[in-house]
Amino acid sequence: MSRHSTAVVLGGGGLAGIGWTTGVLAALEEQGVLRLGSADRVIGTSAGAAVAAAVLQAGSASAEFDRIVRKSRRGDELAPAVALADILPDVLAIHAGEDSMATKTERLIQLSRQRAGIDPARRRAAVAGRVRSDTWPSDRLHVTAIRADGSRTVFNSASAVGLVDALTASCAVPGLWPVVHVGGREYIDGGTFSLTNAELARAAEHVIVLRPTPELPQYLTEERREVLERATLIEPSERARAGFGSDPFDPDVRGIASVLGYEDGLAAVPALASNRACLESSCKSVM
Repeated sequence: MSRHSTAVVLGGGGLAGIGWTTGVLAALEEQGVLRLGSADRVIGTSAGAAVAAAVLQAGSASAEFDRIVRKSRRGDELAPAVALADILPDVLAIHAGEDSMATKTERLIQLSRQRAGIDPARRRAAVAGRVRSDTWPSDRLHVTAIRADGSRTVFNSASAVGLVDALTASCAVPGLWPVVHVGGREYIDGGTFSLTNAELARAAEHVIVLRPTPELPQYLTEERREVLERATLIEPSERARAGFGSDPFDPDVRGIASVLGYEDGLAAVPALASNRACLESSCKSVM
């Protein structure tokens, strides 16, 4: 990336995160301060990966926003077979332990095998319904996932992995969705140890982060913290968080969250517009 490059980081947050992030991007696009396709690098984790792929394929966040908000045009979404409230204590207990990331990942994979009651093919089909094709929309898109050994993988157009497989892996929330097999390896959600993986944007001069869900503090590395502290950070308002309800994986919350995200995007416009240098590469393509 060049010295004046801009990276956009889209974080995880379930179906509520998909809706909210799409709404924010639509507002920023319509107000002429950011078009996702003009970023030098787009880093998507879990819900953020799904949004990035859909918006880049559509060529417009506004078009994707319209599709999500209008119930008659939404793709089919699966509800998890197990309630988030039922598996969350087990997930948090694993994260709270002193085990290595490899051991924690192994335990989370076992939890998915024991509790996620959705057929993997059905789950993959639901993820495929979020995008227009299995083709990577840009070589600037980078999608995160966690391998069974606890290490992070970053998929892109050069990875010889289809877009849908990469997205399904990135969105494989432990305990809720099946473990994903890609190229003979097992993967779980890219947000398992970081909801943003923001350090992947460290080479960019300007970083914009949309973060529907806060980071787990025990995994907030110094490198990640440094990027987040210098980034333009957009997070849900109190109104938006209240609107997400108690289950961010409820399919009905996606449309509601997108409207709330649009409102938050409008509220963020002055802060972004006041730093024209930060958004120079993006503004040129939308003004």
